[in-house]
Amino acid sequence: MKTRIVAALISGVLAGCAPADTTSGSARTGSVEADVEVTRIIWDDLMPEGEFERLEALYENFFEELEARMSRQQTLMDAARGDDFDITSIIAEGSADDSMEQIGTYNVVEELDGVNIRIPGYIVPLDFNADAQHDEFLLVPYFGACLHTPPPPPNQILYVKAEPPAEIPDIYEPVWVEGKLETGRFLTGMGNSAYELSLSKLEPYEY
Repeated sequence: MKTRIVAALISGVLAGCAPADTTSGSARTGSVEADVEVTRIIWDDLMPEGEFERLEALYENFFEELEARMSRQQTLMDAARGDDFDITSIIAEGSADDSMEQIGTYNVVEELDGVNIRIPGYIVPLDFNADAQHDEFLLVPYFGACLHTPPPPPNQILYVKAEPPAEIPDIYEPVWVEGKLETGRFLTGMGNSAYELSLSKLEPYEY
């Protein structure tokens, strides 16, 4: 049963609620450098061979540790029942039990390093401002990731740098982004990424 649950969760992480057009291939686009060939990819293309199996093992380990933590917490709560106690003495603010854990690896597809890509997704701002101009943000495969649900694996998040800053009026709608992809470790307060994209084009996704 646990294996089926883990598999379902991983499928949800990879598929999510991403826009439906997921055709891989190459396409010429009207990006900043008109002569640059842009390769259209899907989110699965960012996962190296064998990553699904590694992710499944990480999820199974996570659920085993989660069950153990919940058992310990229940024991403490049962022992304190009837007493005047502070729940934060059991679940400390900022602890692993009080946060959304990011599960996954920084394993990447090295062949994509330095490639200009085009991919659909949803934007997660790293800050909010009145003019909706952003020089950095995250791109994720489904709406709500990093905001309402735990972050996807690092190799399922793009850390996007925009110069000049990009206008993002509506984070609830999917977009297409284009730009040069680089591999590495990019750490943010909303989620960590194994890829950075230097933005050359951003446009609404049309269903």
